Amino acid sequence: MLRFACTSARANQRAILAAAGCAAGSAAVFVTAVESNESITKASLERDVKPPQSYSRPLPSREKQLARLSQGVEFDVLVIGGGATGSGVALDAQMRGLNTALIERGDFSSETSSRSTKLIWAGIRYIATAVAQLLRPGSLLHPIDSVKDFTSEFKMVVGAHKERKILLENNPHLTNWVPIAVPMKNWIQWPPPFGHPLFAIAPVVFPGVMKFYDSLSGFSCPPSHLMSKARSRRKFPQIDEDVKYVQVFYEGQHNDARTATCIALTAVEEGATVANHTEMIGIVREDGDKGKAVGIKCRDNVSGKEFEVKAKAIIFAGGPFTDGLRKLEDPKSTPAVAGAAGTHIVLPGYYCADGIGLLDINTSDGRFLFFLPWQGSTLVGTTDRKEDAVSSPGPPEDEIQWILNEAEKYLADDLKVRRADVLSAWQGYRPLASDPNAPPGAPVSRDHVISTNPDTEITFITGGKWTTYREMAEDVLNRVIKLKGLSEKAGPCVTEERPLRGGVGYTKNVPIQLVQKFGVSEETAKHLARTYGMNAFDVCEMTKPSGKRWPRFGKLLIEGYPYLEAEIEYSCKNEMCLSVIDMLTLRMRLAYLNSDAALEVAPKVADLMAKPMGWSKAERNRQLAEAQRAIAEFGGPVPHKEGCKLSAATVTDIRAIFEMIDRDGNGYVDFEEMKTIAKVLGSPFKSEEEAMKTYKRMDADNNGRVSEEDFVNWWHGAGPDDTLRKSLGDQVKLSPEKLGTGSDSRGVMFG
Repeated sequence: MLRFACTSARANQRAILAAAGCAAGSAAVFVTAVESNESITKASLERDVKPPQSYSRPLPSREKQLARLSQGVEFDVLVIGGGATGSGVALDAQMRGLNTALIERGDFSSETSSRSTKLIWAGIRYIATAVAQLLRPGSLLHPIDSVKDFTSEFKMVVGAHKERKILLENNPHLTNWVPIAVPMKNWIQWPPPFGHPLFAIAPVVFPGVMKFYDSLSGFSCPPSHLMSKARSRRKFPQIDEDVKYVQVFYEGQHNDARTATCIALTAVEEGATVANHTEMIGIVREDGDKGKAVGIKCRDNVSGKEFEVKAKAIIFAGGPFTDGLRKLEDPKSTPAVAGAAGTHIVLPGYYCADGIGLLDINTSDGRFLFFLPWQGSTLVGTTDRKEDAVSSPGPPEDEIQWILNEAEKYLADDLKVRRADVLSAWQGYRPLASDPNAPPGAPVSRDHVISTNPDTEITFITGGKWTTYREMAEDVLNRVIKLKGLSEKAGPCVTEERPLRGGVGYTKNVPIQLVQKFGVSEETAKHLARTYGMNAFDVCEMTKPSGKRWPRFGKLLIEGYPYLEAEIEYSCKNEMCLSVIDMLTLRMRLAYLNSDAALEVAPKVADLMAKPMGWSKAERNRQLAEAQRAIAEFGGPVPHKEGCKLSAATVTDIRAIFEMIDRDGNGYVDFEEMKTIAKVLGSPFKSEEEAMKTYKRMDADNNGRVSEEDFVNWWHGAGPDDTLRKSLGDQVKLSPEKLGTGSDSRGVMFG
């Protein structure tokens, strides 16, 4: 730990000196470079700008990691699962001085950890639900238990505030504060939030509640504040005018997949042996099929090679898939984890003005619904559906529709939300855990669960929240160290002070230094700094001339997004990225931001990866096909109607279609208008009789006039008119001509 602290201090000193030098001596050079037409090279730029070196240690290749895993070394700790929690356990264990290994069957964070709401959230909702539960009449029958439950929930929130502060202060390259506005439309809210009458006065007391919320983190976050109705209309022209005031508070935000990947890679920097795309396929026990576990059987999912890994302590961190690991340990094990699915959608960036999010605290079914600015787009979610976890990101169309319908309630009448505005959509699962090894009558945990199988002595951890991954790792290791007698070797937990990969030496001036040194665009520089931290300099070293007047270097992977082709080579060579689908979903978040754009660029990504990965033409084609299948599972502008109970269009969509058919604008559709639009769309009726049958299905009152209400009811139907409905629905999609270029096209449907 002392070694790290000294290194960090020297690194920060060099970074500060370098930043000062840049600020004092490079401004004129930078302006000249932009304005001049003469040729510029990296070397000429470097003569004037001397930014700090990268401070992250070079990482051993995945091949070397696999070789170490399979050579028979007994590790002190072996972690199964490379999401946020599992990677956090590996980092903590290695920094305590324990020889640690981790395997992950997919890429790092390929499941739950990459499909969150992207918030580092301290949990205002948990306080409210705990108070609501405490005040229910049934609590009077069990007052002691009720108070214990409330205290447990409150402690969890306090712990989340602490962890949020640590994560944001240690990692400014990966995290940021995001303001979130809560519009209050009435002084008394009914039905009340959280289903308790007391919360009907939430608009009256909310400002005081939010100040109390700020205090739980020692006021380390930006202060919550109020916006008047007039100011809120200036700030949020997209929301309904009918608000009394707007409450603004702050939460942390991040690119969850990148943060989780950095946790795993930081563990590697500290000396842990880590391998992705490596799967546990069995348990090795000291006496055949009996006794405690002394290792596991693994398979390298790339080569198919199988081998054993020995360890003193084994920890399962499989999130909602933990029971699958436990079945390999004991086929008769009772379930411990239930899955709760949540769907998110991505809309164009203009739904969040000036980088400020929105929160609906009282949706039609009592859930929170966030509108959040994220990566230049607007993230909206989430839902809550109980079912067993699956790996597919494909969300139910009904939940996409529900989110869109809820979104319309808060938006101004002249801002239309259409089904075709959905750029991407996905579902993820959070684990709801119980302890199968707890004694009868033991209290049920409302936070994370740690449990040890007394026969195998394998420990699993699940539940919890993204924000508290570090605390969870510390808790499970404290227990395992005691259980396995590792106290003499293991030091105390020191991850509270460790920046994640790319964070040592990072300053807010890094994006400016990248522009000055490498001639990349400002938007790209910000993206690289916020993704790679100090390693952004290493990425830029791989950039090639753009062939443009400005930016001079850095070829964009796709217009409208800041990703560079050079990032692909860097990730393959330095960060264990192995597949096209991993590149487009996790290392670059394009599939999560715009599924059509990800499909469009997938062949190019396959070509760029083929050389550093040494792929044959057949392997390149296999990788591409696999990526295309996976990305096709994401939601997008075109709905997947199979099994959908709601319509495949929003209310705004249907109204727009009705207005399109009502050519004379008299408020109803007559028979001739319906026939005309069908012919224009290329779906003419075969006969007058067929056309009349369709019209009668629309005309519920049989009065020769189809009102908007009649049309909406017809739209929700299914059967012989599906072809016409599809042709009409296609007309509300954005056309390619409406796309912008560069940053102007961000968040617009691609292609």
